[in-house]
Amino acid sequence: MTRGMSDTDPDLELVLALQRGEDTALDALIERHQHAIFGFTYRHVFNEADARELTQEVFVRAYFGVKKFRPTAKFATWLYRIALNLCRDHVRSRRVRQAAVTGSLSAETPDGRGWECEIASATRDPAEAALMDEKMDALERGLASLPHRLRTALVMTTLDERTHKECAELLDTTPKAVEKRVYRARQLLGKWMAEAGFIFLLAIWLR
Repeated sequence: MTRGMSDTDPDLELVLALQRGEDTALDALIERHQHAIFGFTYRHVFNEADARELTQEVFVRAYFGVKKFRPTAKFATWLYRIALNLCRDHVRSRRVRQAAVTGSLSAETPDGRGWECEIASATRDPAEAALMDEKMDALERGLASLPHRLRTALVMTTLDERTHKECAELLDTTPKAVEKRVYRARQLLGKWMAEAGFIFLLAIWLR
């Protein structure tokens, strides 16, 4: 079974080495996944410092829990589940959502781009730039206002660009359930943005 899984999981040999106590394998796994895990956590907590701490915690938990890993699923999936649980706990620990959201969707992401770049790349006028910042802040607050299970589904499908099937695997649910969560999240976010007067920005972001 291990050989078959190794054909589909490029991390398995390193994971098995780490399970044998070869700690250098952890360095290789971190090198492979830290960039993606940081991006994943950032898109869930919207704060660079928090995302970096959560990313470190993901690998700490993976290191101490690797003995429990079984190759019935890919290591990356297991790693993302750890990240997702940490993000969920992090968000739940902060009941005042706006206090938790100190980053910005317009901040530079790990790949050097800003999420508003496609919308605002041609904007040069200071007044227009300020207005766009206001709109992005409104969108950010709208996302933060969503129940976590709905926001997670929306972020994973829209920002992380995962399929409903991939999200269902990470969330331990069904693709249909993910579809319903995304639909409900869009409804709530649309209502929030309409009340904030920025409904057109929502339409662009969710295109």
